[in-house]
Amino acid sequence: MHEDGAREIITAADLWTDVLSAATGLRNAGLHPDDVVILIMGHSRQLITTFLGAMALGAVPTIVSTATARLDLEVYRKRIDVLVRCAAAAAVITHPADAIPLHDLLTGLTCPVISSDTLTGTADPSALSPTPSPDQTAFIQYTSGSGGVQKGAVHTHGAVLRYIESKHRGYPFAPDDVMVSWLPLYHDLGLLSGLLTPLVVGFRTVLMSPLQWVRQPGILLQAVHEYGGTLCYMPNFALNHCVRAVRERDVRDLDLRRWKLVTLGGEPVRVGSLRAFAERFAAQGFRESALRAGYGMAEVVEGVTVGREGPPKVDWISVATLQRDARAEPLASTAPGATAFVSCGPPKDGAEVQIVRDDGTPLPERGVGEIEVRSEYMMREYHRRPDLTRAAFREGWFRTGDLGYLVGGELYVVGRKSDLIIVGGRNIAPEEIEAAAEQVPGVVAGRAVAFGVADERAGTERVILICETAQPDDPAQQIALERRLRRVMTQALEITLGEVRMVERGWIIKTSSGKKARSDNRDKYRRQFGSAPEAIPR
Repeated sequence: MHEDGAREIITAADLWTDVLSAATGLRNAGLHPDDVVILIMGHSRQLITTFLGAMALGAVPTIVSTATARLDLEVYRKRIDVLVRCAAAAAVITHPADAIPLHDLLTGLTCPVISSDTLTGTADPSALSPTPSPDQTAFIQYTSGSGGVQKGAVHTHGAVLRYIESKHRGYPFAPDDVMVSWLPLYHDLGLLSGLLTPLVVGFRTVLMSPLQWVRQPGILLQAVHEYGGTLCYMPNFALNHCVRAVRERDVRDLDLRRWKLVTLGGEPVRVGSLRAFAERFAAQGFRESALRAGYGMAEVVEGVTVGREGPPKVDWISVATLQRDARAEPLASTAPGATAFVSCGPPKDGAEVQIVRDDGTPLPERGVGEIEVRSEYMMREYHRRPDLTRAAFREGWFRTGDLGYLVGGELYVVGRKSDLIIVGGRNIAPEEIEAAAEQVPGVVAGRAVAFGVADERAGTERVILICETAQPDDPAQQIALERRLRRVMTQALEITLGEVRMVERGWIIKTSSGKKARSDNRDKYRRQFGSAPEAIPR
């Protein structure tokens, strides 16, 4: 399904012909095995065939998001400029309509910008490289940059195939399965689950434009109905988007009974989101047991853990004990100060997870610390960044920078270590604040961001909450909304907000994969509202 809504059916034979043609075109354009090729091609058939064609040639592709209408072109230019230089890219390939603007944007780089229409031609089997060794690089997956610096995870053919085999063993895909995905292919979930796994295992996949899905989330459900979709992978926010934006008349006659697996990853999974989605589409035959939570990152190809069959387990714990003692103390769901975390399941076959203190010492069950992982399909390195590669590992374990705990061998993710707000010795995950804020009427869903700034007077941090609101120009509404937010934070999380800022739509900065770029938002806050920079970089 194209960005304009047009549909196209591609057979395996058609795809192979296109891939061979793309490999021939890339070779004729002067590209060679091991050359890094940056693909900026939006959601298109050509993106898929060029990506696969580059690998068939033996080159190393990496997919990058296109510029959006809201993105400052100078910011985008700098991003691509840095990426081209750091990757030592041999070429940037883009659509014909974008080739000249992108070439002008990247003036000064020796890396050529190639229009994809020049890569077509007679398919020549001699363009194919010999069968790659398992240790040969297949592609580079760049992180979204939510932690600041974009890092390119180098994945070998062997690691990718081992990962897909592990995925298949954990959930045996059937020949009549149908993947339905709106996820962009520059994201690991979209690339691995939406494209590569169906191709390697051998079942159908229905791919749609992420931009069209954002505008019309109902097309996901319509595709599940029309094509008999059984599988889907997506972040938690997609559940909320479907619940809020899909109109009843658009789903009234849909049949979702074949939809047997919806795996959630890429961000913390919320109990309320799971229940709201299951209840909203129960009339169409959707079952809550289809929902599962998983955990992973680009550095391990895609996933490390995934929930077991059945509704995800929910663990209710004490907020006070979590913040004071870094321990997940169980509480009844109705007890004061109880908060819920969703199980991301046990490690996949071939992967391990441990929770450690700052010094690397493993913690007992329910101890909250940094999540470390290792697997037989771990990335080989960060591309051309040995310093980052060394820093990312400790005695063979990859340091995720995420916080979590284990119960019965299953992983619960609490938050991001580098984003922690520390107030009076209490560790507060900004995700908790944001989730609570977004439940308050008047705050735009998915558009609240929290972070800490140094409070020199108190010798600790102040909690800053920025919310995009439906009525940013109504002072009376803003005062009332701030009062509600402060009350909710005090009652739900025992947090006193240092400052609440109401801003217009589009103020909050997100990464290309939709995550909240908290450090960028903190910097923007300082520039716009005059807060002094912190003495110690975060």
